Amino acid sequence: MKKILSTIIACIVVAGCTKESPQPTLPNIDIDWAPDATAAQRQSIRKMAEDLVQVEGGTYYMGVQHTFPASPGFDSTTWYEQTPVHLVTLSAFKIGRYEISRKQWYDIMGDGTGMDGHYTIETADLPIEGMMRVEVDTFLARIEHLSGLCFRLPTESEWEYAARGGADRPEGNRFSGAYYSDEVAWSYYNSGGQLHPVGQLKANNLGLYDMSGNVAELCSDIYAPYPAETQFDPQGPSHWENDLMAVRGGHYMSNDQHCRVYYRSYASADYPMTYVGLRLVYIPKKEHHSTTK
Repeated sequence: MKKILSTIIACIVVAGCTKESPQPTLPNIDIDWAPDATAAQRQSIRKMAEDLVQVEGGTYYMGVQHTFPASPGFDSTTWYEQTPVHLVTLSAFKIGRYEISRKQWYDIMGDGTGMDGHYTIETADLPIEGMMRVEVDTFLARIEHLSGLCFRLPTESEWEYAARGGADRPEGNRFSGAYYSDEVAWSYYNSGGQLHPVGQLKANNLGLYDMSGNVAELCSDIYAPYPAETQFDPQGPSHWENDLMAVRGGHYMSNDQHCRVYYRSYASADYPMTYVGLRLVYIPKKEHHSTTK
């Protein structure tokens, strides 16, 4: 009898241990798969949704200045493009934990787009780079068609706020998650002249990786001088000079100054943007519907 009971208990334990783990849930995000969504596309889109990080709203000083050491946002080694320092208040948003990988890009877009046109097993987790803006728009539209999920590029103010660490940001960090670049950024000094898989270095306090270095990141704003006045959820100008796109974060061939959280750059949307990748912000369905009416 004891042997029978021991056998039954052992079977129960083994059955419990071999039970499949539940799939991770996506709180407040409903995916509506299109019939033509492939298994690879579903996997990549689901990962984008699972990797979203909630950034609570708040107010911060955007930009940096090199004139008054006792004033907010001082760094003696900056340029005028990052001035004037100004207050920005943002609503909460969800942003990707990682830069979009080559696998995610090509699963959605297919070969022949981006810098290299394809990926291999060895390069699947490298960040995508070298897209044109029209390709980015197609990428976002295809995600929506395949899953019903809507994404967009971050605004420049959202990007900097998230890179600094959001509402509970530590003060004084020049890079996203650290004062020194080597801990958090693949740059000219430690990259070996090549891209690295996403998420290999230290994250910032929000859990966001590679916001400094690896690939620079495209924002939705037209690149233009900063305003001096306080702003609320700014979207950037609709037009300025050559309508270049704002780019943030620096890349694997940048010096460390270009990888700082307040450094600004730009790229032409009409040509492949070398060294530039992307990170996405999720648009809740209610917001998407309100903007498309």
